[in-house]
Amino acid sequence: MKKRITATRQVLEELQADYSICTKCKICQGVHVQFCADSRFWRNCPAGTRYRWEAYYASGKMELARGLHTKELAPNEVMRDILYACNLCSSCQEQCYEVKQLLPTRVFELMREKAVREGWGPMPEHKALADSLEKNDNPWNLPKKKRGDWAKGLPLKDLNKEKAEVLFFAGCTYAADPALLKPVRAAALSLMEGGWDVGTLKAEELCCGAPMLLIGDRDYFETYAFENIERFNALGVKTIVAPCSHCAWVFKEEYAEHLNEDIKVMQISEALWWLLRKDKSLDFTSEVKMKVVWHDPCKLGRRFDQYKKPRAVLEAVPGLELLEFHRSMFNSLCCGGGGGVPYAFPDFALYTAKERLFEAEAVGAEAIVTSCPYCLQMFRKAVEAKESPMKVYDLAEIVLMALGKEV
Repeated sequence: MKKRITATRQVLEELQADYSICTKCKICQGVHVQFCADSRFWRNCPAGTRYRWEAYYASGKMELARGLHTKELAPNEVMRDILYACNLCSSCQEQCYEVKQLLPTRVFELMREKAVREGWGPMPEHKALADSLEKNDNPWNLPKKKRGDWAKGLPLKDLNKEKAEVLFFAGCTYAADPALLKPVRAAALSLMEGGWDVGTLKAEELCCGAPMLLIGDRDYFETYAFENIERFNALGVKTIVAPCSHCAWVFKEEYAEHLNEDIKVMQISEALWWLLRKDKSLDFTSEVKMKVVWHDPCKLGRRFDQYKKPRAVLEAVPGLELLEFHRSMFNSLCCGGGGGVPYAFPDFALYTAKERLFEAEAVGAEAIVTSCPYCLQMFRKAVEAKESPMKVYDLAEIVLMALGKEV
């Protein structure tokens, strides 16, 4: 029997008022236009914009939820495809909640959990993620023994053998993708440059469970959450820092009430801001002469309202010129990598990343800077596909440049 940290906290029917009240007003289909001067960039829903069918917009999926509830509709492959072609970016909820206090993103998350419980979800392409988790404790087929290879040569403490105040939780995606080696090492090095006592679990680090939660398999997610929570509480750490915004998301939203009261969870952008503004232990001595535009990861931005801190870090970098997307902060467009979309609908995911790249080019940026492994992967795929000269950096890489250090 699988371990659980909680019973299922909500089921779809508990949000009946939300999907029943939805009047299809279409406010969910665009950005807050008063904060976006160019009408070319008013669209906000990647799936609705790509497929141009009402069912793919939030208003359409809310109607699908209502139809499931009243049994006017029965699940089928088309409904499954529509549900899983959603990035869960929460842009629709950003627009809707301000006016009607409805929670469409939560409805879609619970629709996915319903789909998994009833056996019509997730997508067949998502099975490989679960199979790899079963075999490797990560979804990307990274052999367990290689999980900690990203940290080779770094003076990080091994928390399996000694104590440290800070757990640096690299996350599966940063650990598995060789193209993300520099960003994850830059993040760990930046914390140490700031004087923090940092350790890592190396090869013993487990998946946070976020991929399974995104596709609606809460049971599988909670298996990992339970084990991670027990381990984190036993380490004696005071802070957990995650460079991955998805890891930070589940730690803050799902793990937090079960962690020791004195454990603080921070995404790397929050930690870097703290070192710069509170501890004042980072000294940016090197110029980084570049025009960059900051991309707000959906989980970091709309989920946690963390918009100002990463920008404050970039603004402190000598020589750096910080630009803004037409769709920025709460208006930001998803990179295309959210919600498990790239594994089931890779062409659609790349379409969305190309649109964001076009927007970066439109504002005159030389580089896109972000703080999420999925965003980094999607933008780099878009750059390659379009043969664009645009550079793509992790926030921690820029910080390390400003410190005059190399990975």
